[in-house]
Amino acid sequence: MAKSSSQRTFLRGVCIAAVVIAALVVALSQIRGLRFLEDGSYDARMRWTARPNSADPNILIIDIDNASFDVLNDKLGRWPWTRQVWAELVRYVSQGKPRVISLDAIFAGTESPQVDAQFADAMKTAGNVVIGYSFSPTKMDVVDQSERARKASQLREQAAKPNALGEFVDTNENALNIPDEALQAASAGLGCVNAVPDPDGTIRRVPLQFLYGSRTFGALSVRTFDVASKRGKGGFEWLGTKSRFGSNYAVRNDLRIPVDDQGRMLLLWKGDSFTYTRIPLWQVICSIYADQCPADVKRFPPEFFHDKIVLLGASASGGSDSHTTPFAEAAPGIVVHAAAIDNLLHGEAMRPTPKWLLVLAIVALVAAGAVLAYRISSVVTGSALALALLVLYGLAATLIFGRWHLWMPEVAPSVGLILSYVSSAGIRYATTGRELRRTRGVLDRYIAPQLVRYVLDNLESMHLGGDKRELTILVSDVRNFTTMTEQSEPTALISLLNDYLTAMTEIIFKHNGIVDKFIGDGILAYWGAFTPDSNHALDAAKAALEMIERVRQLNVHFKAQGKDPIAIGIGINTGSVIFGNVGKGKKIEFTVIGDAVNLTARLESLNKEYGTSIIISEATRQCLGDAAQTKSLGGVKVKGKTVETRVYQLLGVSSAGSLEGVTSKEIVNVTN
Repeated sequence: MAKSSSQRTFLRGVCIAAVVIAALVVALSQIRGLRFLEDGSYDARMRWTARPNSADPNILIIDIDNASFDVLNDKLGRWPWTRQVWAELVRYVSQGKPRVISLDAIFAGTESPQVDAQFADAMKTAGNVVIGYSFSPTKMDVVDQSERARKASQLREQAAKPNALGEFVDTNENALNIPDEALQAASAGLGCVNAVPDPDGTIRRVPLQFLYGSRTFGALSVRTFDVASKRGKGGFEWLGTKSRFGSNYAVRNDLRIPVDDQGRMLLLWKGDSFTYTRIPLWQVICSIYADQCPADVKRFPPEFFHDKIVLLGASASGGSDSHTTPFAEAAPGIVVHAAAIDNLLHGEAMRPTPKWLLVLAIVALVAAGAVLAYRISSVVTGSALALALLVLYGLAATLIFGRWHLWMPEVAPSVGLILSYVSSAGIRYATTGRELRRTRGVLDRYIAPQLVRYVLDNLESMHLGGDKRELTILVSDVRNFTTMTEQSEPTALISLLNDYLTAMTEIIFKHNGIVDKFIGDGILAYWGAFTPDSNHALDAAKAALEMIERVRQLNVHFKAQGKDPIAIGIGINTGSVIFGNVGKGKKIEFTVIGDAVNLTARLESLNKEYGTSIIISEATRQCLGDAAQTKSLGGVKVKGKTVETRVYQLLGVSSAGSLEGVTSKEIVNVTN
C-alpha cells in the first residue's frame, strides 16, 4: 500500500535520526560522563554476579588490622615495627610449607645490619618470599641519576620486547623505591605494588607489568603467582598484534589473560573484602609466642599454612594502602592483590568490550528504538515496549557478564535506544502526528467520538481526496424557520437554534452518523462512510425517529420558556455518492456530493406536501427490510429525473422484535 507524503517524511526522518544518533553515541561513548555511568554498571553487575564460593580457598591473608595495632602496640612500639617481627613471621609460617609468602610492603633502606641479616636469612631459608617495591612520583632533578640506574639494575628485570605490554611509567617523573639490596637477594621475587585506579578512583583493573625506561617490571600479584605456580619469570606479551576492534590478550608461555587496550587485567572479583580468609596478625603472633597470650586466643599452627598462598597486608584505618573497589569505598590493597592472584591462578579475568561489539550494540538498540517509534503509534505502548527492551537488554548484559565474563556495554546502547525512540517519536509528532491531529480536529466536528479512533486507525485505506461509496443521507429542516426569523428576537432565535442543533448532533453521533454541515437551520448528515460493517440505513432511521422524539421534548421546554414550538421534516435516502475533500486553494470542504444527496433534500421538502415528518426513499426502505414500519406515499418525480421515485413515510423500526419510533402525526399536531 502506498505511503502518504507525511509517512514518507516520517520514515526518512527516523532513518536519518537513527544514523545520526548511532554515530553520536559511538563518538560520545568514551566521554567521562558515560564512562562513569558504565563503570557504575560494571560495579553493580559485579556485585550481583559475584560468586564467593568460587574463590580460591588456598589464598590466605594475614591482616594487620586495627586490633593488631591495639594488641601489639605496647610490645612492638610505634609503626613501623622492627623487621624482627617479619623475620619471625616468615620463619614461623614457612614451617608449614606454604606455596608462597607475599609481603605487601616495601623494606627500603636498612634498620640495622643484624636485624636485616636475620630477616634476609628467614626469607632465604623459606625460599618463597615475595616482597614489594614501587614507583614514587618525585622531581627527578633532586634524584641522583646514578643512584636511579643502580636501583633499576638491582631489580630482577627482564628485557622489554618490541611488543611488550605494560603500564607506562615516566622515568622523568617517577623514582624507584626498592628494598635493601640484601633483602632483594634473599627474596624469591619482587613485585610492584603501585595501584592504577580508574578515573573515578575505583580499582577495577590491575597492570600485569610496568614499563620503566627500557625494562619491564612485574606487578606483585604476577610475581606472587610466578612463585606459587612455579612457572618461573618472564614478561607478558600481546597475543599477535594489539587489536582495536577485537579482544586483546596478554600471553606468557601457556598462560593467556584478557586485557584492555592498555594491557591491564580487568579483575573478575569473586566477592567483597572478606571473600578470602583473613587472619589478624596479632593471632599469628600469639601462635608464635603462645605463652605470652591468653589461652582462649585462637592459635594457628604452622600446618595451617600448608600449600597456602599467604599474603600479608594492612587493613588498619588510617593506612595509606586503601582503595575503592566495586564492593567497598575503602578496601585494603592486599585484597586487590588477592583477587588478581586468583584470576592468574585460574587463567580467568573479565573480558573488556571489543570496539566492534560496542558499536554493534549501540547500532542495534538505536535501530530498535527507531523501529518501535515507527511501528507503534501509541506513546504509552511504545514507551512500555522500549522500557521492556531496556530491561531485557540489561538482563542479557548481566547474564553474559556473570556467566561468560564479558563486559557487555550497557549505558551507551541504552542511551542510544532512549534517544532514538524519543527523537523518532518527536519526528512522528511533527510529521504524521501533525497530520493526525489536523485530521482528528476535522473528524471531531463530523464524526461521533467512538468513530474517530476507527477512522484514524484506517486512514491508510481511506481516500480523503475523494471516494465513491453507497451511503445513507439524512437532510432535516425546521418548518417555517423564515417566518420565525422575522418574528423572533435574534438572540432568542440563536439560543433556540443552538439548543436544537446541539440536541440533533448528539443523536446523530449516538447512532454513528457524521454531521456534514449545518445550512442555517438545516442539517446534512450521512452514515456508512466509516462503518462498513453496520446497516447504515437502519442507523439513520433510528436517528431520525429519535430526532423527532427529541423535538417533542424540546417543544415542552420551549413552551415553558414562552417560546414557540418547532417542527422538523426529515428526508432519508440511500445511494451512491462521492465523499472527501472538495475544493481547491483556500476553500476546501470535506462533504458528500451526488444525485443521492439532491434526492434526499427533495424528500425532506415533500414532508410539507404530505404532512409527514420522515420520508424515506425506495432504496432506503429496501435496506431496512422487515425492520421498518412504513406507509407508501406513491411515486414522485424529482427535478432532473424522468422516472418516478417511490417514497414512504417512516413510522418506526423494530429492534429485537419491539417497535421503536413515533408517528409523524404527533409532530403535526404540535404545530397546529
